[in-house]
Amino acid sequence: MLDVGSIKKLEDRNKTVLVRFDLNVPLDEVSGKVNDRLTRIKNTINQLQELNSKIVILSHLGRPKGTNNKDLSLSKITDQLEEVLNSKINFINDCIGDEVKKKINSFNQSSIILLENCRFHKGEEENNLEFAKKLSELADVYVNDAFGCVHRSHASVDAITQYMPSYVGNLLDEELTNLHNITEDPQSPSITILGGSKISTKISVLKNLSIKMDSIVICGGMANNFLAYNGHDIKDSLIEKDVDNLIKEIILHAEKNNCKLITPIDVVTATEIRENTKVYISSVNQIKDGTMILDIGPKTIDIIENELNKSKSVFWNGPAGVFETKPFDNGTTQIANLIAEKSINKLLQSFAGGGDTIAALELAGVKNKFSYVSTGGGALLELLEGKKLPGLVALGIIK
Repeated sequence: MLDVGSIKKLEDRNKTVLVRFDLNVPLDEVSGKVNDRLTRIKNTINQLQELNSKIVILSHLGRPKGTNNKDLSLSKITDQLEEVLNSKINFINDCIGDEVKKKINSFNQSSIILLENCRFHKGEEENNLEFAKKLSELADVYVNDAFGCVHRSHASVDAITQYMPSYVGNLLDEELTNLHNITEDPQSPSITILGGSKISTKISVLKNLSIKMDSIVICGGMANNFLAYNGHDIKDSLIEKDVDNLIKEIILHAEKNNCKLITPIDVVTATEIRENTKVYISSVNQIKDGTMILDIGPKTIDIIENELNKSKSVFWNGPAGVFETKPFDNGTTQIANLIAEKSINKLLQSFAGGGDTIAALELAGVKNKFSYVSTGGGALLELLEGKKLPGLVALGIIK
């Protein structure tokens, strides 16, 4: 690895800089509002422009699996990028080769260039050294600013650092700093709110967070298993099979680390997931036959509010219910508003991450009121599990 460090230390002017961003945005949003992932690349772009860098943007879109799929062409987001950066975007319909190099060289020094989807080449997901070397030939310097991709052992994230001076981008640095502050060195009392449907995918996250956090709220579909484990009849609710040993392990681990586990005491149920359907609010030991748990109830929200009132920091990943369908968004929205209000008033340091969580914050209209909202999904969870992410190892951040 060569000259790995923060982009803040980059002082060389008039260089061609290859920047790996995560521009994997839903294409159905392209004609609507600008996606947050695009707006948050501006700091790195601005810094490189101050150094009069020729900026070459590298990214992927979707899962073309090594084939040239025009439906997943990055040309589809050039208009959005131009709007965000207030600059002309010069699109090149490949990402390696002599023709690409010639085109990059033909643009003036202040240009911003967008390369075609790197996953159109099989070498990308194979972490192929030859493909990585071809990418490195396009520029003088490499910057990784794609937090959402650092858990991938892919050529544009991992192998490329072997061939050129490599730096950590501003967004990646920002993500890691904020995540460290909230999960490794949180202000106490600290609380985690963890949703989602499967315990098996989050057991390592739960165990790691229980070491650092004072309390953990378990909600969403995942809470159903805890309720069933504790002897409650959850009727027709979503449940993951054969996880009792995992639940026991989590409970014992939390007790050992003096971390309080909080599960729902009342729930909102219905016979179907549909707007305007009849809903029932009941304690967890009186769930009506033929119904399923779709949200947390008002008494559980009160418990969470009381915990938040005592807390100085909160980490949130995963909604409290089926927030996409009203009225089962109520628990998630109320929690979002509570955290947002405390964050704005500097009473709470808040960090939220994960695709569903971000969508829930947007639905509640409070995303900009949180202390920090992460752009990562899988990378965020794998970091919380304690895994050594290939992109961070390649940059020398994790040994």
